[in-house]
Amino acid sequence: MPYHLFRIILYCLARILFSYRAVGGENIPRKGTFLLASNHASYLDPPLVGIGTSRPITYLAKKELFRNPLLDLFLRKLCYCIPVDRDKLDRKTFKEILAVLKKDRELMIIFPEGTRSLDGKLQEPKIGAGMIVYLAKVPVIPVYVKGSYAIWSKGAKSIKLRPCTVYFGKPMEFTNCFSKGHSRDVYMEISRRVMEAIAQLERESNALAG
Repeated sequence: MPYHLFRIILYCLARILFSYRAVGGENIPRKGTFLLASNHASYLDPPLVGIGTSRPITYLAKKELFRNPLLDLFLRKLCYCIPVDRDKLDRKTFKEILAVLKKDRELMIIFPEGTRSLDGKLQEPKIGAGMIVYLAKVPVIPVYVKGSYAIWSKGAKSIKLRPCTVYFGKPMEFTNCFSKGHSRDVYMEISRRVMEAIAQLERESNALAG
């Protein structure tokens, strides 16, 4: 209940401040386990994606945020966050991620780029995203957040009131990749395919705006 109440409050604020819209929400099935894979241009991306669906989402957040005990409690209990080391995903973190996904009712968001974009443009994907997809063996829903960089870019000292729209694509299957056996090449192939799907959503959003 706290998660859903928090989501409603954030949704109302986003609608008022950023004219927030979510497009393609019907692409998120009501049941089942899926990974949401989004571009990352702002600290606001995780909540902006999260308020786009009524289903609870588990987030991966950099471990430095959990050093404060109160923030640790807030992130874990209210925001459903798992701490991760951005430079490496250790075995303990992978086990926690897979345990959440195996509940067969979860959504989890990952950011294939690994960190926020410095200029708002899409970056090259990291291998970690493909590794998570391969080990979890669940479908991926690509997500493109449009406008978050203009609202609060990396290094910006204040939030600007700009419009924002989140686009959810159709689920992607990677059965053909899973059958190849695990390797760095396979992980990167998955990451690149996911990033290309996000790029396609960006192109479609630009076409609609044009």
